[in-house]
Amino acid sequence: MNQWDEIDRTDFEGDMIDVVDAVGVSAAKKLLTTFGGESIYFPKPDSVIRAGRDRKIYKEFNGFNFRELAITYQLTTRQIRIIIQEQRKKSPKSKIREVDLF
Repeated sequence: MNQWDEIDRTDFEGDMIDVVDAVGVSAAKKLLTTFGGESIYFPKPDSVIRAGRDRKIYKEFNGFNFRELAITYQLTTRQIRIIIQEQRKKSPKSKIREVDLF
């Protein structure tokens, strides 16, 4: 018999009750087994959504469509340029580097 078999929602305390209510007892047990005793930070959903948006902008970028992307995503062209620059650092579209002519 596994010690976890007898654990139910009433055995959790504090913030863990919110976790159990959000993900269920089984998933909460798995989180405890994996991360028990550690502090975990959960980012706000906006930051994760923003990361996906930025990746999509980068995929749609063709080298010349800053303005179109800015309009589509309701951002400034400056914000689009920054996003493209950051995404290039994370994952260049091509492994071939441009040759410096000067």
